[in-house]
Amino acid sequence: MILKIYYLSKLYLLEQIRRQVHLVTLFLAVILLMLPAYVNSFSLGLSAFERVAKDFGLTLISFYAVAMAIFLGVTAVSSDLERRTLYPLLARPIPRWAYLMGKFVGVLVVLVSSVLVLSCCLMLSIAALAKFADGQLIVVALCYALEASVLAAACIFFSTFSSPPLAGVLGVFLYFVGGLSQSFISFFLVEDRESPAVAMLARGLKMVMPHFDLFRVKNAVVYTLPLEPAYLLSITGYALAWMLLFVLLAERVFARKDL
Repeated sequence: MILKIYYLSKLYLLEQIRRQVHLVTLFLAVILLMLPAYVNSFSLGLSAFERVAKDFGLTLISFYAVAMAIFLGVTAVSSDLERRTLYPLLARPIPRWAYLMGKFVGVLVVLVSSVLVLSCCLMLSIAALAKFADGQLIVVALCYALEASVLAAACIFFSTFSSPPLAGVLGVFLYFVGGLSQSFISFFLVEDRESPAVAMLARGLKMVMPHFDLFRVKNAVVYTLPLEPAYLLSITGYALAWMLLFVLLAERVFARKDL
């Protein structure tokens, strides 16, 4: 069964290469290679240059990972249905859960490899000017990859019972509400906007959604703060648990579809 999942994920990766999805990653990689030099020309000192370049570069990687997760998640299954390539696969002795797992593993490889390439480009471009390679940039970027992987698993689940546009909207909603921090809810919704009902609704929704704000550890590398290994391990386990849950839910829905 592992071999079947491997071959299915390999087919998915070859499909993404034919669709030239990697060209978007390479384009953003070129931007990140030039970003520190551009920021340095406007900075007042080395410290300011490093902080701004890290902050802006990691933000770009985060937004790219989220956009890629939603796009890949909502099209992983629907593209096979539209091209009718799903039926020959299911006609073979391949369980539907193995098909979904192969798709998710392929999405996971694309996301993680893209984030690794981008973070390495940012680290090397900053190191070329600062004469120091900060490996924490890759750690923070991998946290963004975990966040994007959870979102991709959720979008795959949404795509099993809805159209790709609706699945994308549900993914954006999940990411937005699940990413609200407790400080934002307390100070912006309660104290500033005086909307306790909206704040209560947001807290209630967050209780049943992934807490995407846990993966945002950018300030640690921007302000040279230590990253606790125990915290990194805990959010990794948290992400894996949510990925498994969404894949299992997707399998339950997908197994009942009349295909």
